[in-house]
Amino acid sequence: MLRGYDVALLDDGYRDLIDRLKLDFLFIDTHPGLNEETVLSIGLSDMLIIILRPDNQDMLGSVVTVDVARKLDVPNLYLLVNKALTSYDFDDMKRQIEARFEAPVLTILPLSEDVVRLASDGIFALLYPDHPWSQGIAKVADYVLAV
Repeated sequence: MLRGYDVALLDDGYRDLIDRLKLDFLFIDTHPGLNEETVLSIGLSDMLIIILRPDNQDMLGSVVTVDVARKLDVPNLYLLVNKALTSYDFDDMKRQIEARFEAPVLTILPLSEDVVRLASDGIFALLYPDHPWSQGIAKVADYVLAV
């Protein structure tokens, strides 16, 4: 028998996990798109950071996610652009995306062969803290800590 997610049970589970592990933050990484688990997680979030690539398909999908987040009254909605070509004008891209989504872009992460080359053999931002990609991640972390 199939049954959907129980939003109260999911919320209780998140809160129990936070309490038991004494967490300051719980980051939930969901699948792209809007399945039931993702929508419920969005609705329970105090802060939502939507990660999107600067391509038309991802932008269209993200418009829907932003709309759902607004309908669910997520209090803090932000965007993070990932895999941007380094030849792009990041300031102009940020202005355009913020205007399109009416939401702040926390940072734009460059497409990086260095990150790919590491092949998950360590934490890139700790190994290469001065790399532009790591500096972008640090900006996001600083912002999350400040909210």
